[in-house]
Amino acid sequence: MKLFRSLIRLLVVIAGAIVGLGLFLIAVLAFVLFLVVRLLTGRKPNLQFRVNKNPWAGRREPSGEVVDVEAREVPEAGTPAPLPLRAPEQR
Repeated sequence: MKLFRSLIRLLVVIAGAIVGLGLFLIAVLAFVLFLVVRLLTGRKPNLQFRVNKNPWAGRREPSGEVVDVEAREVPEAGTPAPLPLRAPEQR
């Protein structure tokens, strides 16, 4: 009885592996077919997926306001910037 149960379990695992590999091969073949059709028709395949990080957040209208800031010089990497040091406060 134990041998029979082990054989059935082994057959189920093998059948599951065959079904899984078959589905994987179908997915790979569909992807390759998609790419070949897109390349033959001259269309660029769009493989970017947009994922909304927070699907419950509402859409906001763009503010339309452009803020201009003034640029400043950044010193060279070799010259350390002087730090504004002051004496520690006594309590």
